[in-house]
Parts: sequence; C-alpha cells; structure tokens
Amino acid sequence: MATNAVDEFNAGISDILRSKPIKGSAGEIDRNVPSAPMPATQGTAVQNTAPQSASDTTARLPRRIAGGFQGVGDDLDRRARDWRNTVRLLEQQRPQLESAETEHARLHEALARIVPEVQENGRSLKALLDTTKTGDISGDLATQFNKNLTSLDELESVAEALTANLVWVRSTWEQYARTIIKAQRMREDLKQGAAEH
Repeated sequence: MATNAVDEFNAGISDILRSKPIKGSAGEIDRNVPSAPMPATQGTAVQNTAPQSASDTTARLPRRIAGGFQGVGDDLDRRARDWRNTVRLLEQQRPQLESAETEHARLHEALARIVPEVQENGRSLKALLDTTKTGDISGDLATQFNKNLTSLDELESVAEALTANLVWVRSTWEQYARTIIKAQRMREDLKQGAAEH
C-alpha cells in the first residue's frame, strides 16, 4: 500500500537526519579516502581556477538550512502526517458518500414506482365519485378511499426519506469536496516546492 511506502520513506529520512555524521560524510574527514588533487602551483602562489559558468546546472546547497537537519526532519514528518491524514479522511468519507448516493438512487426508484400508483388511484377515485354523483352507488368508495390514503402515505414516507437523504448526500458530498480541495492544494504546494528546487 502507498501509505507503507510513505511511512518507510519518512522513517528512513528521519533516521538519517537525526543520526550523527558518519565517517566520510561532510561532518568528518575520512583519512582513507584519497583527496582531490591540488591545483598546479607556481612558486607559492596558487593559479586561479576558472569560475563556474552561469550555464552550470549543478545544484548548489543552501548556505543555511532553517531549523537545521532537525527542522527539515520535523517538517517532512509533519507533511507526511498531513498527507496520511488526508488519505485516511478520503478513505473514510468515500464509503459514506457512496452509501448516501446508493440510498438516493433506491429512494428515487421507489418514488418513480409510487407516483404512477398515486395518480392511478386518484383517477379511479375521481371516476367512482363521478359515477356515484350520477346515482350509481354500486362502487365501493370506502375501499377506493383506503387505497388512495395508503398510496399517499407511502408517497409521503418516500418524500420524507428522500428529503432526509438529500441532506445527507449534500453533507457528505461537501465534506468530501473540502477534503479533495485540501488535497489538491497540498499537491500544488508540493509541485511548487519541487519547481523552486
């Protein structure tokens, strides 16, 4: 998993930055390593070496590192923690968002099923009421009213659930979007920092 690689990288960098200089590093001279040849001399004066050209692309180390090696290590640790926390947050929010969207789709299917039923029951009731007004009382009005009420109750229940679900989808979507925007800013900062070096 990518998080393990980040953890290993951070642990390695932290160990390197916190360790004492070893033989052969910039902090201690290794007497066993042959030194670079000295420039040719004439008498006691050393000949001037040609200055490096502006086109030399060799990276130069800074004169001073703010906070020293410990500061660099702490900054890397903090950034790595920020990235890990952002990844964890996205991993937690994604299933919530997917669950809310799945429920939203299910409720819309229920709504699409119940609306025609409510409309059909309404038409049947109206037709039965019209025939009753003309004197035909053979229809079962009580049953038709009950069917109408049942379908309307189901419609109301689906509408309430859909309203609550919409609030849930919006909330989880906004949280997820905020986390994505934060991750994008972190990525841009990382790219900007890499471009500066």
